[in-house]
Amino acid sequence: MSTYFIGDVHGCYKNLRTMLDRIRFDPNVDTLHLTGDLIARGPSSLEVLRLVYNFHSSAHLVLGNHELHLLKTYFGMDHKNHKDYFNEILNAPDLEELMYWLRHQPLLYIDEDKKIIMTHAGINPNWNICAAKKYAQEIEEILVSDCPYLIFKNIYKDVSTDSHQIQINKKKLEQVQEYINVFTRMRYVYLNGQLDFKYKGAPKNAPKNIYPWFSLKKMIDPTYNIIFGHWAALKNIQVPSGIYGLDSGCCWGGALTLLRWENKEIISIPCTPPA
Repeated sequence: MSTYFIGDVHGCYKNLRTMLDRIRFDPNVDTLHLTGDLIARGPSSLEVLRLVYNFHSSAHLVLGNHELHLLKTYFGMDHKNHKDYFNEILNAPDLEELMYWLRHQPLLYIDEDKKIIMTHAGINPNWNICAAKKYAQEIEEILVSDCPYLIFKNIYKDVSTDSHQIQINKKKLEQVQEYINVFTRMRYVYLNGQLDFKYKGAPKNAPKNIYPWFSLKKMIDPTYNIIFGHWAALKNIQVPSGIYGLDSGCCWGGALTLLRWENKEIISIPCTPPA
């Protein structure tokens, strides 16, 4: 019985299958955790979604920015032409089932026994665990409501339905969208915790006034470990003890990376960039 964590798959189905075969993953006894961004960029997003979905309770996923982008497109909130890698999903016969499942996936996963926190991008260094749980819950409650599209709107008013009512003002919406950015898009922060989205490269070349989120003093209980993806540019850059960045750029021809929790073994398999 093993507990596994895998970084961003990005539609690289063959690489994911190769990894699962290598570790002899058995969904009857093992548990698989994924850091989000299962989809986009790679060639087989639909196959990846179906595979993880069919693992049922043996797999745990946190939503990444690309899952939220897919949901935004699905709900008709993205007026730009979406990438071709969404076409297969949006035209799939099991689309409704898959989108319902995605809407019910969390932004934050915590294992109290193993002292593990997993999100797609990380945890704001100014947050504590109670705050992180509260902010994730606020997002998740909207996603599973009768009006999940609300979190993708820039301007909206009170919305009522026959079975459910949500009242949320513009200021609250802006706060929820800020929380989403932390959970799914964060890399660098200013000392006050504000996010910077302009620079995405390696820390050694970063502007002097921004810092990797994990490099600042954390208010999160230091007995917890944090596992995240999202940041392929980190590659082999050393991070503090108890912090595990698992995105190694599979979709760019890098590697797919897995952490076996019981012995902290890191396994990486090389990936071929999509044509």
